Amino acid sequence: MRRILLLMVALLMLASTASADDPDPKRTIEVQLERFNGHMFDKRKVNNYNVHVFQKVHDHRALSVYRGLTFMRATGYIRTHNNDDLLESGAVGFGPALMLRWTQPLTGKLHLAGDFTGSLLACDHAHPANGRAYGFMWRVGPRLIWQYNEDDSISAGYSVSHFSNGTRKSHNPGYNSMGFTVNFQHKF
Repeated sequence: MRRILLLMVALLMLASTASADDPDPKRTIEVQLERFNGHMFDKRKVNNYNVHVFQKVHDHRALSVYRGLTFMRATGYIRTHNNDDLLESGAVGFGPALMLRWTQPLTGKLHLAGDFTGSLLACDHAHPANGRAYGFMWRVGPRLIWQYNEDDSISAGYSVSHFSNGTRKSHNPGYNSMGFTVNFQHKF
Protein backbone atom coordinates (compact mmCIF):
# COMPACT_ATOMS: atom_id res chain seq x y z
CA MET A 1 0.00 0.00 0.00
CA ARG A 2 2.90 2.36 0.72
CA ARG A 3 4.14 1.86 -2.84
CA ILE A 4 0.75 2.77 -4.28
CA LEU A 5 0.63 5.96 -2.19
CA LEU A 6 4.16 6.89 -3.29
CA LEU A 7 3.23 6.25 -6.92
CA MET A 8 0.16 8.47 -6.61
CA VAL A 9 2.21 11.29 -5.02
CA ALA A 10 4.91 10.98 -7.70
CA LEU A 11 2.34 11.14 -10.51
CA LEU A 12 0.65 14.13 -8.89
CA MET A 13 3.99 15.94 -8.58
CA LEU A 14 4.90 15.10 -12.19
CA ALA A 15 1.55 16.35 -13.43
CA SER A 16 1.82 19.57 -11.41
CA THR A 17 5.21 20.49 -12.95
CA ALA A 18 4.14 19.91 -16.55
CA SER A 19 2.42 22.53 -18.68
CA ALA A 20 -1.32 22.12 -18.89
CA ASP A 21 -3.19 21.46 -22.14
CA ASP A 22 -6.40 22.88 -20.64
CA PRO A 23 -5.71 26.46 -19.50
CA ASP A 24 -8.32 26.23 -16.72
CA PRO A 25 -8.91 22.58 -15.72
CA LYS A 26 -10.49 23.53 -12.36
CA ARG A 27 -13.68 24.48 -14.17
CA THR A 28 -14.32 20.78 -14.91
CA ILE A 29 -16.57 18.87 -12.47
CA GLU A 30 -17.40 15.16 -12.77
CA VAL A 31 -20.04 13.14 -10.93
CA GLN A 32 -19.67 9.34 -10.87
CA LEU A 33 -22.30 6.82 -9.81
CA GLU A 34 -21.31 3.20 -9.29
CA ARG A 35 -22.58 -0.12 -8.01
CA PHE A 36 -20.03 -2.74 -7.03
CA ASN A 37 -20.92 -6.37 -6.50
CA GLY A 38 -19.00 -8.05 -3.69
CA HIS A 39 -19.49 -11.69 -4.66
CA MET A 40 -15.84 -12.37 -5.48
CA PHE A 41 -15.10 -14.52 -2.42
CA ASP A 42 -17.13 -17.06 -0.46
CA LYS A 43 -16.65 -15.28 2.87
CA ARG A 44 -17.04 -11.68 1.68
CA LYS A 45 -20.40 -10.54 0.27
CA VAL A 46 -20.31 -6.74 0.59
CA ASN A 47 -21.88 -4.57 -2.12
CA ASN A 48 -20.98 -0.89 -2.52
CA TYR A 49 -23.08 1.97 -3.87
CA ASN A 50 -20.76 4.95 -4.37
CA VAL A 51 -21.06 8.56 -5.48
CA HIS A 52 -17.88 10.45 -6.33
CA VAL A 53 -17.72 14.18 -7.06
CA PHE A 54 -14.44 15.22 -8.69
CA GLN A 55 -12.83 18.48 -9.76
CA LYS A 56 -10.10 18.33 -12.39
CA VAL A 57 -6.98 19.99 -10.97
CA HIS A 58 -4.50 19.31 -13.74
CA ASP A 59 -4.58 18.22 -17.35
CA HIS A 60 -1.46 17.36 -19.35
CA ARG A 61 -1.73 15.50 -22.62
CA ALA A 62 -3.21 12.08 -21.86
CA LEU A 63 -2.97 12.32 -18.04
CA SER A 64 -5.51 14.18 -15.89
CA VAL A 65 -5.52 14.55 -12.12
CA TYR A 66 -8.74 14.99 -10.13
CA ARG A 67 -9.49 15.65 -6.47
CA GLY A 68 -12.84 15.06 -4.87
CA LEU A 69 -15.12 13.47 -2.33
CA THR A 70 -16.49 9.93 -2.09
CA PHE A 71 -19.79 8.91 -0.50
CA MET A 72 -20.08 5.14 0.09
CA ARG A 73 -23.03 2.99 1.15
CA ALA A 74 -22.05 -0.63 1.79
CA THR A 75 -24.45 -3.51 2.43
CA GLY A 76 -23.78 -7.17 3.08
CA TYR A 77 -21.84 -9.45 5.36
CA ILE A 78 -18.58 -11.27 5.92
CA ARG A 79 -18.03 -14.68 7.47
CA THR A 80 -15.51 -15.30 10.22
CA HIS A 81 -12.42 -17.35 9.40
CA ASN A 82 -12.91 -19.76 12.31
CA ASN A 83 -16.55 -20.57 11.69
CA ASP A 84 -19.38 -19.66 9.42
CA ASP A 85 -20.95 -16.92 11.55
CA LEU A 86 -22.37 -14.10 9.45
CA LEU A 87 -21.21 -10.65 10.54
CA GLU A 88 -23.27 -7.71 9.29
CA SER A 89 -20.97 -5.35 7.42
CA GLY A 90 -23.16 -2.51 6.20
CA ALA A 91 -21.88 1.04 6.64
CA VAL A 92 -21.95 4.59 5.36
CA GLY A 93 -18.63 6.28 4.55
CA PHE A 94 -17.43 9.69 3.43
CA GLY A 95 -14.00 11.11 2.62
CA PRO A 96 -11.50 12.69 0.23
CA ALA A 97 -10.49 11.07 -3.05
CA LEU A 98 -7.82 11.38 -5.75
CA MET A 99 -8.24 10.12 -9.31
CA LEU A 100 -5.69 9.72 -12.09
CA ARG A 101 -7.11 9.31 -15.59
CA TRP A 102 -5.29 8.35 -18.76
CA THR A 103 -7.28 9.18 -21.93
CA GLN A 104 -6.79 8.36 -25.62
CA PRO A 105 -9.14 9.44 -28.45
CA LEU A 106 -10.69 6.66 -30.52
CA THR A 107 -12.79 8.83 -32.85
CA GLY A 108 -13.75 12.51 -32.86
CA LYS A 109 -16.08 12.23 -29.86
CA LEU A 110 -15.33 8.78 -28.43
CA HIS A 111 -12.39 8.31 -26.04
CA LEU A 112 -10.93 5.34 -24.19
CA ALA A 113 -9.80 6.03 -20.62
CA GLY A 114 -8.28 4.21 -17.69
CA ASP A 115 -9.01 5.41 -14.14
CA PHE A 116 -7.15 4.82 -10.88
CA THR A 117 -8.87 6.19 -7.77
CA GLY A 118 -7.97 6.15 -4.10
CA SER A 119 -10.35 7.27 -1.34
CA LEU A 120 -9.81 7.61 2.41
CA LEU A 121 -13.18 6.98 4.07
CA ALA A 122 -14.47 7.61 7.57
CA CYS A 123 -17.35 5.21 8.29
CA ASP A 124 -20.25 5.48 10.71
CA HIS A 125 -18.98 2.35 12.52
CA ALA A 126 -16.42 -0.45 12.09
CA HIS A 127 -16.48 -1.58 8.46
CA PRO A 128 -16.40 -4.35 7.53
CA ALA A 129 -17.25 -6.21 10.74
CA ASN A 130 -14.23 -6.66 13.04
CA GLY A 131 -12.49 -3.83 11.15
CA ARG A 132 -12.05 -0.15 11.94
CA ALA A 133 -14.27 2.90 11.46
CA TYR A 134 -12.07 4.09 8.60
CA GLY A 135 -10.71 2.52 5.47
CA PHE A 136 -9.11 2.94 2.08
CA MET A 137 -10.96 2.19 -1.14
CA TRP A 138 -8.93 1.69 -4.33
CA ARG A 139 -10.45 1.12 -7.73
CA VAL A 140 -9.10 0.73 -11.22
CA GLY A 141 -10.73 0.13 -14.57
CA PRO A 142 -11.37 1.16 -18.17
CA ARG A 143 -14.12 3.42 -19.45
CA LEU A 144 -15.53 4.81 -22.69
CA ILE A 145 -16.17 8.56 -22.76
CA TRP A 146 -18.56 10.23 -25.22
CA GLN A 147 -17.67 13.96 -25.53
CA TYR A 148 -20.97 15.10 -27.07
CA ASN A 149 -20.10 18.82 -26.99
CA GLU A 150 -17.22 21.04 -25.96
CA ASP A 151 -18.28 21.27 -22.29
CA ASP A 152 -20.12 18.01 -21.56
CA SER A 153 -19.41 14.30 -21.67
CA ILE A 154 -20.89 11.06 -20.39
CA SER A 155 -19.06 7.82 -19.80
CA ALA A 156 -19.50 4.23 -18.70
CA GLY A 157 -16.90 1.92 -17.28
CA TYR A 158 -16.17 -1.24 -15.38
CA SER A 159 -13.95 -1.19 -12.29
CA VAL A 160 -12.39 -3.53 -9.78
CA SER A 161 -12.30 -2.22 -6.22
CA HIS A 162 -10.58 -3.12 -2.95
CA PHE A 163 -11.62 -1.86 0.48
CA SER A 164 -9.25 -2.32 3.39
CA ASN A 165 -8.45 -0.78 6.77
CA GLY A 166 -4.75 -0.94 6.00
CA THR A 167 -3.78 -2.21 9.45
CA ARG A 168 -2.76 -5.52 10.99
CA LYS A 169 -4.44 -8.67 9.71
CA SER A 170 -6.50 -9.19 12.87
CA HIS A 171 -8.29 -5.88 12.26
CA ASN A 172 -8.15 -5.78 8.48
CA PRO A 173 -11.01 -7.82 7.04
CA GLY A 174 -10.91 -6.18 3.61
CA TYR A 175 -12.94 -7.19 0.59
CA ASN A 176 -12.86 -6.89 -3.18
CA SER A 177 -15.71 -6.02 -5.50
CA MET A 178 -16.35 -5.14 -9.12
CA GLY A 179 -19.03 -3.37 -11.05
CA PHE A 180 -20.22 -0.67 -13.38
CA THR A 181 -19.84 3.08 -13.16
CA VAL A 182 -21.56 5.89 -15.09
CA ASN A 183 -20.29 9.45 -15.16
CA PHE A 184 -21.32 12.92 -16.20
CA GLN A 185 -18.72 15.66 -16.68
CA HIS A 186 -19.37 19.37 -17.22
CA LYS A 187 -17.01 22.28 -17.73
CA PHE A 188 -18.33 25.52 -16.24
